[in-house]
Amino acid sequence: MAFDRRETAILLLGDFFILVASLWAALLLRNLAMPSFGYFYGNFVPSLPVFLLSLFVFYIAGLYEKQTRPIRRVMGVRILGAQAATTAIAAILFFVLPLSIAPKTILVLYLAVSVAAESTWRFYRMGRETKQENRTPAFLVGSGPAVAELYDEVRGNSQYLVRFTERVETAGLPKGGVADAVSRAIERGVRVIVLDTADASVVRDLSALYDLMADDVVFLEFAPLYEEIFDRVPLEHLDAMQLLESLPKHRALYNVSKRLFDLALALVVSIIAVPFIAVAALALFAEGGAPFIRPERIGKGGRTIRLLKLRSMLIGDDHGDPELQKQNRVTAVGRFLRKSRIDELPQLWNVLTGDLSFIGPRPEFPKIAEVYEREIAQYRMRHLITPGLSGWAQINDYDAPRGGADVVRTRRKLSFDLYYLKHRSFGLDLAIAAKTLRALASFSGS
Repeated sequence: MAFDRRETAILLLGDFFILVASLWAALLLRNLAMPSFGYFYGNFVPSLPVFLLSLFVFYIAGLYEKQTRPIRRVMGVRILGAQAATTAIAAILFFVLPLSIAPKTILVLYLAVSVAAESTWRFYRMGRETKQENRTPAFLVGSGPAVAELYDEVRGNSQYLVRFTERVETAGLPKGGVADAVSRAIERGVRVIVLDTADASVVRDLSALYDLMADDVVFLEFAPLYEEIFDRVPLEHLDAMQLLESLPKHRALYNVSKRLFDLALALVVSIIAVPFIAVAALALFAEGGAPFIRPERIGKGGRTIRLLKLRSMLIGDDHGDPELQKQNRVTAVGRFLRKSRIDELPQLWNVLTGDLSFIGPRPEFPKIAEVYEREIAQYRMRHLITPGLSGWAQINDYDAPRGGADVVRTRRKLSFDLYYLKHRSFGLDLAIAAKTLRALASFSGS
């Protein structure tokens, strides 16, 4: 099966062998000659801490976890992230610590070879296991649209190591019905059981499943698997306690570091941005009207904040009012400012004052936010953290609402915002920043 200890051992030993072989290949490339045993051994001993720390980083990155191994795209991101961390570790060990050697060229070659070899090895193993005959049969227990969505996605998609062979709707099941359905599925050869632990029927029968959990059967929770695959939370199955655990007080070091990074980056970028802002302001002034606007938005804690932006429309701020929006239009200068995102540059001031971060949920109009707070139970949760210039929803939800209130689309957008709230980290922030820069480079502003 896909999630047994043997597979983990194969991955672990394979990773170690590849790291050692990468060093040998680096020595070969460095000297364009077969390295002697003594030469290889002399470099192997000081490199051994790098190998062991690399395996530890792989473990921290989740490369040996059962819950994350089924997803090809997630695996690729984590391999690259783990190798980037290994690069930093190796640099510290060889360039900072007083080791007997400082093989700068060898280290660069080793890192290049190991990244290529490690990625090839992992995707080979994944490709081997994602063949239809090797994919582990799984059973899904739960009800609702999100459960059906996960079932349909995984059932017919070869990128996952598991395949749903069947599912059971919990609605209407009598007491013991879930346990009976799971037992029958295991008898038919199912080796992975995915349970929606937020479902009352599942919770009611959970104790009856304890004996089955002790057997050679993997039990996974529905919500984390859904989040790994879709990069958003299933709102209907959202666990309020998990969100509460994501409050800032539980990530004090991350929040302080992020704030310091925001300040430093905003100061640096402001120096570059001021000439562009000045030229744009003069163009807007010549076009007619005040160049700057101070639109209201909802910030952290639900308080009202005022952004600083360059005016891109005829009416500076329509406050999300549908009637004013009908009369409003983007000006000629404003169209260019939007496409180039220059109209957003003055918001660096809001980053410096702490009203905004570079990364976070985009702040909403107060009037529109009131509608969403009435219609969407979890909406206020997005105000637990500082809003941002760019966010997880902006780079993933291409059908995000524009203009007036749109409850249906905002539910989906919120599922991305709350995913960021739960999983925010430097790695996720870096991914958002990279995709945002790509959008900026393509002039894809609206």
